[in-house]
Amino acid sequence: MIQKQMQTRLVILLFLVTSTIGGQHERRLLKHLFVKQQHDPLERPTENDSESVSVHLAFSFINLIDFDIKNNVLITKFWMTQTWQDYSMTWKPQLNGNIDAIRIPTTKIWLPDIVLYNSVDENYDNYMKTNAVVAHTGQILYVSPRIFKSTCSFNTSSFQIVRINITTSTNTIDLSSYVINNKWKLIDSYMTLNEVKYECCPQAYLSVVLTIKIRRVLDDFPININGTENEDK
Repeated sequence: MIQKQMQTRLVILLFLVTSTIGGQHERRLLKHLFVKQQHDPLERPTENDSESVSVHLAFSFINLIDFDIKNNVLITKFWMTQTWQDYSMTWKPQLNGNIDAIRIPTTKIWLPDIVLYNSVDENYDNYMKTNAVVAHTGQILYVSPRIFKSTCSFNTSSFQIVRINITTSTNTIDLSSYVINNKWKLIDSYMTLNEVKYECCPQAYLSVVLTIKIRRVLDDFPININGTENEDK
């Protein structure tokens, strides 16, 4: 037990030393990004105002927390991964202590305006704030855990198609981290990308629809998250 504690302390010590060595280079790099290149979190990361920002989305299903059939409310947990390019967040590693990537609080950078459209949670911004990983090429990777509290079928939207272009490399939802629910069995899951128009607005919106098909363990029929029974078994 004593030996294990000593090893743990040694790892922490090495981490602190490494952080101290890289501090001066990171400080200079942050000054380069936010002062010299004048990165503004309110500005869309495009050099041309007429261009749209391409955002790549991916979802990893963690677990089904609860499904209230009576009130038609589904609570799920996902890892949501967003990737995009920011022209103002680039640098040369050889001039900055060979730093090829840094972690920056998301309050300091531009973020895509992506929300759960039919959420029943009063707090739309209810998720853990994690840092984004910014590469020297300007690619930004933002992975955050999300708890979606929604009516049965849900989608993510609220961004104009002319300003943000959503892409997905696959229509599948990652299940590698999925935790089995003892009340509901996961039958199928997938996502689709749609273009939607609403009566309120003339412009089109992009909608990423996440669909999961589940079966109650104690019952002998599957249920889609929109509440309809499925006869196919």
